[in-house]
Amino acid sequence: MKRRMDGADALERKWTRREVLAAGGVALLTLAGCGTQSTPRTTSRNTVNPTSRVSTTPTPIQERPITVAFMGDVMFGRTVNTHMLATTSNDPYPFTYTGDFLRQFDLTIGNLECVISDLGTPVDKPPGYILRGDPRAFDRLVSAGFDLVSVANNHSGDYGKVAFLDEWLTLPTRGLVPIGGGRNKQQAHTPIFQTVQGTTIALLAYDEIAPYSFAATNTTPGHAWLNETDLRYDVAQARPSADFVITFVHWGIEYFTDLTAHQRQLAQVAIDAGADLVVGAHPHVIEPYEFYKGKLIVYSLGNFVFDYMDAEVVRRGDILSLTIQKNRLLAWELVPTHIGDWGEPRLLAK
Repeated sequence: MKRRMDGADALERKWTRREVLAAGGVALLTLAGCGTQSTPRTTSRNTVNPTSRVSTTPTPIQERPITVAFMGDVMFGRTVNTHMLATTSNDPYPFTYTGDFLRQFDLTIGNLECVISDLGTPVDKPPGYILRGDPRAFDRLVSAGFDLVSVANNHSGDYGKVAFLDEWLTLPTRGLVPIGGGRNKQQAHTPIFQTVQGTTIALLAYDEIAPYSFAATNTTPGHAWLNETDLRYDVAQARPSADFVITFVHWGIEYFTDLTAHQRQLAQVAIDAGADLVVGAHPHVIEPYEFYKGKLIVYSLGNFVFDYMDAEVVRRGDILSLTIQKNRLLAWELVPTHIGDWGEPRLLAK
């Protein structure tokens, strides 16, 4: 997969992670990134035979419908991380039973419900709710077919700003595009564009679950915090450059299987501003879907990779399968999953 180099990639080459810490960590990097707007990342899935002769005539893009998959919470902390470290380097865990399915999609997207970094120190939260995965999780995600991950959630800052920034800088170098985060607020709220077979999708991700300190500010890194004003502005900014605009939102009430009036209001704000689809995560259970002005809203996909499975309802999740061409949602489906041992999901027969 080819991706355009952006400011994050350039910064990664200039500063190694260890150099960052030696030079003062977050303060140095946020100073370097302050006020800098990232170039939207663009992916083209059209391939060229490396042995063919270079032609001066551009090859026309073969436009066709594209397929996109969304998952809810993908968590590599706690017992999931312990088991991953006990497996061999080429083991597909935790995607042993789902990787073949996920690799079929043109774009595969999940909420990365932890920080993946060996830097930083734990923040002041209850111990069981601090989630961190070993960096080998990057390879597991890529091998399973993931292309993009949301870092806009209430665990992305669990090891502080240094670890968050380390993860955000590392993801593109490992073949994964982060959504909903950046070196400052402007970058965290910048849409990510993906162009596949002639269709350009814009993706925005947000979190509204505390702590608010994980959110990016004008001068510090973090994720995109959700509020109506920024949501309207960001979607409107993305709309002219995209065929299809998607917002991926971390919201709702944990273990509550119905949506709230607040979630519905925010979803409608996004669609009124120009979004074509709203997808949610965080409650750890499946919540309903509905349509507003002909646009699909899926309020919560539930868990995908998770532990602490003390109730059947939290073992179940959905994969949102989409078929899109230009500005049209041609087909969609919720594919049920069930989490088994060590937090590993399987597809369920319908």
